[in-house]
Amino acid sequence: MKNLKSFRSLIDKYDFFLFDQWGVLHNGHYKFKDAENCLKLLKKNNKITVLISNSSRPVVNSITNLTKLGFDKNLYDYCITSGQIALDNIHKDIYSKFGKVCYPVRLSNEKIKLFNLKCTNQIKKADFAIISDFDGSFSILDFVKILDQMLELSLPLLCTNPDYLVYDNNELSMCGGTVAQLYEDMGGKVFRYGKPYKPIYDNIIKKVKIRDFSKVLVIGDSLWHDIAGGNLMNFDGLWVKNGVHTPQLHKKKEITNLLCTYKPKYSIPFLKI
Repeated sequence: MKNLKSFRSLIDKYDFFLFDQWGVLHNGHYKFKDAENCLKLLKKNNKITVLISNSSRPVVNSITNLTKLGFDKNLYDYCITSGQIALDNIHKDIYSKFGKVCYPVRLSNEKIKLFNLKCTNQIKKADFAIISDFDGSFSILDFVKILDQMLELSLPLLCTNPDYLVYDNNELSMCGGTVAQLYEDMGGKVFRYGKPYKPIYDNIIKKVKIRDFSKVLVIGDSLWHDIAGGNLMNFDGLWVKNGVHTPQLHKKKEITNLLCTYKPKYSIPFLKI
């Protein structure tokens, strides 16, 4: 892994730049000005910039949020979210195979409306289960009982955001991806579409017409998702250190094991020119 002080040195090496959002471009509350300057430099050099997010919301909501945070739409060529890919595939992968009645493991009314879901609170009447974002007050133990019931009923689980953790206000909290991973480990059937899974990359490759994978760089703060997804697709990766792994940076054994597993090509403390 090559440790960088500036993003500028990578611009001439790649044609396509796939940026994670939360932890790289912003923190959910305000944009990172240094990161915005990197987007401006890419635009000036006629590079293709893609914003790729594990947000469970559709793309239109993600773009609205980016605009609210102060990012000009002209700074990126394409934006895609895990939620959008899930929405695009729910008829093919879920409704046509299992049915349309959903059991919401953890799902806001907003998400129910966005996905136009037919929900039931009686798990035995459901055809599939779905999990999305939730607040930081839950632990994995809160989900064990319901996962056991789902497994007994052979309910497939749709996870619209496969992130394990989110780092917000200097605190880590669990995301739906951790619950989905446990269910899969228990033997359950899980559908995930965001990073590090192939569907979201296939969408990008088709949309921006990527043909030479050696000319693609993924930029993200999650070794588990951003860098792992890049590895899956044979894209080079730039790991932004000051993100979701911040609490692990001073735990040498823990972070070393992660780096040995995911092997990002480059690292940088935070995105800057």
